[in-house]
Amino acid sequence: MEIVAEPKALRLGGAFYALAALADIHWTLTGLDGNPALEGNALMRGLMERLGIVNAIWLGKAVVGLACFAIAKYVAPEIRRKAAWIDRVPSTRWARAWMKSGDRSWIAYLPLYGTALSQLFAAGSWVYLLRR
Repeated sequence: MEIVAEPKALRLGGAFYALAALADIHWTLTGLDGNPALEGNALMRGLMERLGIVNAIWLGKAVVGLACFAIAKYVAPEIRRKAAWIDRVPSTRWARAWMKSGDRSWIAYLPLYGTALSQLFAAGSWVYLLRR
């Protein structure tokens, strides 16, 4: 069976990311309660101190979301057409053989869907901490 990444997977992934980001934004803002010192990520904490908590969170979600979306949108078709540059990506002989054994374009969607799942986990962590 051949897996072909469709624009539908990109739209669903984008929507999933947006919903997960909104949940994480909401619960992070609730949990931080205006105190950036409670942010565990040093880069985000620094951005929050410079730009403000809300602006930093929105900027972070936008940059990561756009990067993941771009990977899915532009790399999936390149993998599907077996672009030569894919072989130059550092990997093992086993991984290169696996990439050539069928349509592996779906792996370009892993950052988008994986990041969305991570954001849901982060939002859930805040819910857990705040309900204790």
